[in-house]
Amino acid sequence: MKFLVLLFISISAFASPREEAQSLLDRFQSTSNTTDRLNSFSSSFLNLPYGNAGPLGEGEGSKYDQDPLYRFETFDCTTFVETNVSLALAHNVNEFENLMNQIRYENSQVDYLKRNHFPSLQWIPNNIKNGVFKEINQDVLPASELRTAEAIIDIPGWLNKASINTIQIPNASTPERESILQELKSHSSEFKPAIAQLEYIPISTLLARPELLKKIPSGSIISFVRPNWDLTQSIGTHMNVSHQGFIFQTKGGTILRHASASAHKVIELTLFEYLKSFANSPTLKGIHLLQINH
Repeated sequence: MKFLVLLFISISAFASPREEAQSLLDRFQSTSNTTDRLNSFSSSFLNLPYGNAGPLGEGEGSKYDQDPLYRFETFDCTTFVETNVSLALAHNVNEFENLMNQIRYENSQVDYLKRNHFPSLQWIPNNIKNGVFKEINQDVLPASELRTAEAIIDIPGWLNKASINTIQIPNASTPERESILQELKSHSSEFKPAIAQLEYIPISTLLARPELLKKIPSGSIISFVRPNWDLTQSIGTHMNVSHQGFIFQTKGGTILRHASASAHKVIELTLFEYLKSFANSPTLKGIHLLQINH
């Protein structure tokens, strides 16, 4: 695995992003099954570092966040999911880039204000609507046992709470970044708070009946649900989702593979052990499951 980490660093140092993407796609070209491809790509990134403050943006020349549209040497939880799903579904670089934009942005429109920032309000429903994913919670647990998270996502409050660190523009002076930040905040008047609902499987049910974990299809996208999670003091809004990753069924059991902020890297561990650590959490109450449409 150490060799793979060094290999990615070496590739990144000399190749363009498109060349990096093509190199990755070539490596698993002979693997045709989407779930197998997803497993292969995501496992190849194990131990790569967690990207704090969001490793992706709208690219060079964009107004607010000039981090790259994609990269392969560092991830946060959501960009790890987006990148690997796009690689698994793509047959060439153009398809990969189009899929990244389709998953990350409303109507594939590359714009900070069109980015799917909020999982329960934007990322999940937009990617169900565009056909990339489908919900599979009821494949694991009957509808009568599911619960629903609900939160008012306050996009105006979130924009007004944005800090200067939101503005990712290399070489911009502090006064320039402050001016751009104020311009970003001015867009808050274009949005209204909206109710977001998300069904979920309770953690308490999964811990009491761990055999249910085997019903989760390999390659599923998992979102960890914190109903009406109050983040108004830090980011200006409530949320329903705090984290995302992949589920794979292996000989060792049902595993979670994810970019972990606490571990500072991409890791995998058994899903049951991960859920057990949140058995008494006052906020983390369940999981939401998606499957790739393929």
